[in-house]
Amino acid sequence: MAQAVLGLWVVTAFGGAYMFSFTLGAARSRAEAEPGQLTSKLPPLALFVHPLFGLSALLLWIAYLAAGQQSLAWTTLVVLVLGAAIGDILVVRTLKGRKDAEPTVEDRIPTVAMAMHGISAVALIGAVLLVCLGVDSQAGDDDADFGDTRAPLVEVLR
Repeated sequence: MAQAVLGLWVVTAFGGAYMFSFTLGAARSRAEAEPGQLTSKLPPLALFVHPLFGLSALLLWIAYLAAGQQSLAWTTLVVLVLGAAIGDILVVRTLKGRKDAEPTVEDRIPTVAMAMHGISAVALIGAVLLVCLGVDSQAGDDDADFGDTRAPLVEVLR
């Protein structure tokens, strides 16, 4: 299961990158906007920190797969949950902004993309939690406590 988490990460990251592409080049206020350019009401810090947490958690997960230290898996989970909290702020601000009369760049982000990104993020957090709790071990394994994830990563890198 530890390797399947990487697949979930790819799906989640592509969804996030797709949505982020809508906000690139958006003006932060009406005063900064050129004629015809849409503005964004999303906080720039959140737009930066949310994917930063996701990438940091991915690096921690890769370190966990390489080293097999359970503390890295738990640290990954904490970073993911913090990033998800910031993502929740972005979703609420986006959906709340759609009720305003003034059009923003967030209005162009498909709701389906937001839903799929959120669903895959929840699945990712759930899968990481299961690995942290030791559910990824195969029945009858000698490593039934938390599973040895180092060997599969070495095989992938060959």
